[in-house]
Formats: sequence, C-alpha cells, structure tokens
Amino acid sequence: MAAEAPDTAFDERQFEAIYPAGVERHYWNICRNAIVADAVRSVGPGPVLEVGCGKGLIVADLRARGIDITGVDLAPVDPVEAARDHVRTGVDLFDLDASGLADIRTVLLLDVIEHIEDAAGFVARIRAFLPGVRNFIVTVPARQELFCNYDEFNRHFRRYDLALVRAHLDPGGGRKWKASYFFHALYPAAWMVLRLKGRRETRYHVPVSWTSRMIHRALGAFFRLDHALLPGRWKGTSIIATVSDR
Repeated sequence: MAAEAPDTAFDERQFEAIYPAGVERHYWNICRNAIVADAVRSVGPGPVLEVGCGKGLIVADLRARGIDITGVDLAPVDPVEAARDHVRTGVDLFDLDASGLADIRTVLLLDVIEHIEDAAGFVARIRAFLPGVRNFIVTVPARQELFCNYDEFNRHFRRYDLALVRAHLDPGGGRKWKASYFFHALYPAAWMVLRLKGRRETRYHVPVSWTSRMIHRALGAFFRLDHALLPGRWKGTSIIATVSDR
C-alpha cells in the first residue's frame, strides 16, 4: 500500500507487481478483505476512511458489502472503476480539509505502517488531524524472520510481531485492544521457502481460468477458517489489529 510520505509512496512498477488487474480474485485478497470486513463491523457503525488505499480495491470490496467507506492515497494512481467516486489519489491526507472528514469514526491502515519509518508518530498525527476517529484497524506483514527481497522491493522498514504493533498503535496502553496473526498455515511454507531459496516472488499471479478462480476462492475460505479457528498468538504471515477508544 502507498504510504503518506513522498519517499515511500508506491511507484508504477510496484503497483503493477502488487495490484495487477484482477488481483482481487487472488486468495490472499479474498481472505484479507473478508477478515477486514469482519473487523470493521465489530467496531460498530460510522463512516470509514482507508488511508493508503492504493487503487481502491478494499474500498470497492467493502462498499459492495454495505460498508460506508472512502479512501485516500498519496500516489497518483488510477482507481479501479468501482471505487472511482469514493477515493482520492495523488493527495496527502494531511492536505485535505479536516472539517470534511469530521464524521469519520474508523481509519483503516492496511499494509501501510510498515512503509513508515516513524509509524507511531504517523498514527499519532492522524489522531490529531482527525480527532473524531475512535477506531484504527491495521494489517501488517508479520514476523521479522520472514523479512526478505519482497519487503525490500516494497520498501518495508520492518515486519511486525504483536508487541510491536501495539507499541506503534497504542504506546500509552490506555485503549481497547485486539490483535491476532492470520495466514497461520502460510507461515511454515514461507519460512521454508526462504531457507531453501533465500527469496520469494515479488509479483502476484492473478487467477484467470475458471479452475484457478475456484481454487483461489477455496483457498480464501480455508485461510479465513485458519484465522477464525486457530489461536491468534500462533505465528502467521500477517497481523490484524483493532485499537479503539474506551
């Protein structure tokens, strides 16, 4: 995801690798979108803003699920058609008129803060800019032992564990907090690939045929169950966290 700093915003090459046409059909996105939707519903009603929304894939998906969401991204990327009227790209969040965002109650930072060197300061700045926000929902790549060429390609400063996510989202420890790993079953496979090959693919391969689409749908459902049924502290390749004002 593009981050709110000029030196970390995605360029065209990175967008093409991570967000090729049809990437919403990939099992990773099918699963993550569903998990994020569950998290948004869990914090209650109120408009949602995705900061670092990229092409608007999540915005389009959540709006199709009936969630009131808009997005903003620093990169001057062309949004997907379904999100075109609901995202602003090529603009810094902090250059917008905050009064027009006064009704926002939940901010999504989905695979964003790993791109920010001072992630805690960035979150604090959003809180100050949008004082009406009550909830932050964040996803991040997990486990520093999995840091590799993929992270370097995407300009990640780090991968996270549960303690580091909390340190960056709620350094004072005074807010309601929930976090868990997901994609548990991917963790041993990713660990093994890095030990054997020393690197991983940096490009998403989009399912095209009917058969491959069905396989990805099944995998998306499997990894959603993986998240729902396995303990949240078990290692996974991603983390989702929700922090709310009490």
